[in-house]
Amino acid sequence: MAEPMVSLLDPEFSEDPIGALARLRESAPLVRIGFPGGPPVWLITRNEDIEAALSDKRLVVDYKNVPGHQGPSLADQMIAALDLPDEFRDYLAANLMLVDSKYHARLRRLITPAFTARRIKAMRPRIEEISTRLIDALVEKGSGDLLEEYSSPLTGTVICELIGIDEPDQPKVRKWMNDYADADVDMATSARGLSEYIKGLIERRRAEPKDDMISVLVHAGEDDGDRLTEAEIVSLVLVVVNNGHHSTAHFIPNAILTLFENPEQLALLRAKPEALPHAMYELMRVANPVPTAGPRYATEDMEFAGVPICKGDALTGSLQSANYDPRVFPEPEQCDVARATKRGEGHLAFGAGPHYCLGAALAYLEGEIALDHLLLQRDSLEIAGRLRYNEPIPGGGRPLSAFPVRL
Repeated sequence: MAEPMVSLLDPEFSEDPIGALARLRESAPLVRIGFPGGPPVWLITRNEDIEAALSDKRLVVDYKNVPGHQGPSLADQMIAALDLPDEFRDYLAANLMLVDSKYHARLRRLITPAFTARRIKAMRPRIEEISTRLIDALVEKGSGDLLEEYSSPLTGTVICELIGIDEPDQPKVRKWMNDYADADVDMATSARGLSEYIKGLIERRRAEPKDDMISVLVHAGEDDGDRLTEAEIVSLVLVVVNNGHHSTAHFIPNAILTLFENPEQLALLRAKPEALPHAMYELMRVANPVPTAGPRYATEDMEFAGVPICKGDALTGSLQSANYDPRVFPEPEQCDVARATKRGEGHLAFGAGPHYCLGAALAYLEGEIALDHLLLQRDSLEIAGRLRYNEPIPGGGRPLSAFPVRL
C-alpha cells in the first residue's frame, strides 16, 4: 500500500500555516511530504526532534557524503536548476551551509572572527544612523513601502558595510543582492556580477586591508598557513548575502505586523522600552520568515523519533512548527513579549547545532534598532493600504511583497 503523502503546497498551508502544522505535529513526529518533481521528504514537526536532527552526526547536509551515493551532486543540480555559470560549482562546493564535518568546521573557524560579539556590537551606531536616515526620508514623503524603502535598504546596506563593499558601489551590489529574491530577473547575470565584484574586492583588500569581513577572510589562517581560497571567500560572502539580507528584511515587517495585531504587547514595550532586547527573542519566534531548515540525509538505516528511516532518505525540520510547539511554548499562538523559556529550550529560528546561524546576533541587533526607531521612539506609524504577498512558500505561508505605511 502506498504511504500517505502530504503536500505543503496545499492551500491550508498558505492560508493557515500555524494551524495546518499544528495538526501535522500532533499526528506524528515525522510526516512524509511530497514536492512536484522531487522525491518524498520526511518533515520533522516537533521542536525537540528538530533540534536533535540538526546535531545528529548520522544526518548530513551534503548528499555525496551518504555512503554509496550515485548521481549528480547538489552543486550540479543547483547549477542546472538556476542556470548558473559553471564557476559556481566551486562556490557551491565551499558553501558553508552545504558542507559537513571537518570541512564545515574549518570554514566556520575561519569566518567566525568576522562575527565576534565585539564586532557586531560596534556596528550599532552605524545601523542606527542608517535607520534614522531611511525613516527621515519616509517621514518627509509622508508615506511609502516599509519593505522597499526601509527594511530592505537597511539590511542590504548593513550587509554591504559588514562585508566591506565600497560605498560608491553599494547601490549596484544591493541590486544584485535583491535580484536573488526576484523570480522575474536573470539570477545568473546578477550572481556573476556579484561574484566578479567580490573577486576584485578580494584583491584590493589583500593589498590594503580594512576593518571589514573581506579583510578578515583574506588574511584568515595566516598564522598557521591554513588560508581560504578565492572560491571559498566568494562562497562565504554569497552565503552572508543570501542569509543576512533577505531574512532580516522580512523579519522587520513581520514583527511590526505581529505587534500591530497584539496592541497590548506593543503598549507594554512602549511603557517599558528597556524590555525590547528581551522581547526580541519572542518576536523572532513568532515572526521568523524562514519556514524550514535545509534538508539532511541519512547516512545509514536508522530510527529517528521512533520512525524507521532508510539510508539516503531526506529529512527537513519545520522551523515554524518547532517555534509553535506547545511542548516548549505554552499557548504558542499568543505573542508574549515577557515570555521566559526553560534553560536548554527555545525557538529554532536560527537553527541549532554545528550549522547554527553565525549572523544571529546581527539579525537581533538590526531588528531591535528597527523596532525601537519605528514603534517605540514614535507612535505615528500605521498601515496605509493593502498588504501584498508573494507566492506561498511550501509549508510556511506567504511572504510580504509590499507593506504600505504612513508616518
